[in-house]
Amino acid sequence: MQVSVAKNTVTNYLVILVRTFQGLLVTRWLVNYLGDSGYGLWTLLWTFFGYALLMDFGAGIAGQKYTSQELFKRDIRHYNSIISMIFTFHSMMVLLIILGVFIASFYLEKLFNVHDPEQLAYCRKCFFTFSLGSAVIFPLCLFSEIMVGLHKIYFKNYIDTVFRISELIGFLVILKLGGDLFGIIVFVLVLMAVERSFTGFCVSRFIPGFRLRFFLFDRQVFREVFGFSSGTYFVSMAKLLRTQTRNPIISKYCGLDSVGIFNLSNRLSDLCNQAISQYNANVRPVTAQLFHRGRFRMLREFIVKSMQWNMFMCCLFIIPAIMLRDEAIFALFKKSVTPLIHDLSLLSLLGAASWLVMTQIPSSVLLMCERHHLLAWTSMAEAVTVVVLNILFLRAGKGLVCIELISLGASFVLFAVVRFPIMLKLIHGRAVRELFCIYVPSLLAAVPAVAVLYLCKRLLLGHVHEFLLCAICGTVYAVIYVLTAWQFLIGRTKKELWKRRVMIRVRKYLKKA
Repeated sequence: MQVSVAKNTVTNYLVILVRTFQGLLVTRWLVNYLGDSGYGLWTLLWTFFGYALLMDFGAGIAGQKYTSQELFKRDIRHYNSIISMIFTFHSMMVLLIILGVFIASFYLEKLFNVHDPEQLAYCRKCFFTFSLGSAVIFPLCLFSEIMVGLHKIYFKNYIDTVFRISELIGFLVILKLGGDLFGIIVFVLVLMAVERSFTGFCVSRFIPGFRLRFFLFDRQVFREVFGFSSGTYFVSMAKLLRTQTRNPIISKYCGLDSVGIFNLSNRLSDLCNQAISQYNANVRPVTAQLFHRGRFRMLREFIVKSMQWNMFMCCLFIIPAIMLRDEAIFALFKKSVTPLIHDLSLLSLLGAASWLVMTQIPSSVLLMCERHHLLAWTSMAEAVTVVVLNILFLRAGKGLVCIELISLGASFVLFAVVRFPIMLKLIHGRAVRELFCIYVPSLLAAVPAVAVLYLCKRLLLGHVHEFLLCAICGTVYAVIYVLTAWQFLIGRTKKELWKRRVMIRVRKYLKKA
């Protein structure tokens, strides 16, 4: 298990370099070629794709769970029945997605806040193409969940890398040839369909005897799958409701330009989130496996170490991002930082940190340890509260900053009252001990690094280019933080063990040389 977790994590961080590079270039190109309105429309369309994921009803996570529990080794026929029912259910949901697209088409003028007939017609064409294409591709998303359940995230990363590079080249060619957003949408949809189909082919090779067929109904299989997925669905719906409603709400009350500004302000936190959260893909399948086998001591150690890792990575990436956010946004996106972007980027970075260190892993533990119904109802209550407050504050003209503040407050309250206490009971942990082990060492290690970063920024600001300033200050911070974290986070026994492993590998390398 340790080998697969390490391999998955390493390849996650390798592939994130490609995705980060691609995301930076794509954002920059779309803003420069299409403007704030075009970029706002692009992000809004991806929001609608997020709504389509509500039609999953949590069945995809159920496929991941049964795969991680290795049901295909014990009873391949029963496993095929479960996966086939999930796939058939997803295929039937395509009809509901198409119906939703048809209904939403009558409200596009209000939703996009666009009144020019020509511009509205273009938005309508992009909307229909993207939404209907995404609906057709939707059932193929199941194969990615199965790959995660197989603990072969590393192989999924290889596929993702190839197709992300292909996507980047396609974006460049289309924009250089004078193409518009519609051409980009068609290209992306075709590429997504090819990628997911190839993933399905790989799944059939990894699982001997894997067969997928249309499987309409079996009472026992239905009860087994949807007993778990019903709770999972409300968790997924709550997450999507909370995050994916922001763009339409902003578009309705503030316009497409504000959607572009809001999402541009969140790009830095998105990059940090991608850089930090790659390890967390292992948490769900490993937690399900250990809980199913009854290894609670190993589960507690794994969860605590996972949250320690998240806290360490948050201090490594988010703290310097907060201190250098204005210079980083200008250097990466060539966009002047207004006071609004300055405030929004700060709050979005704090929100990313709260999600990573307070929400993500506790939620995964509750989900995979048979507390999915409790997690579902509390998450849904949080999401509804956040959405209602967002609407009320924006209607009152309070501005975009309130959206991030509301989200931060809701995450902290739910963590303190529900997620963390119940997680401790499941893993047999102690509150004071686990809180100290998870949060305090990383924060102490960051203190000297923050002081040096502040001095370095004061010395270089105004004398070097923003990109060079971020590179120098970020590198200095990272070096000092890692050195101090070595003292605070790593015990003497583990230090000696790591030293021995490094020396063994060096000796092997020297012998081969």
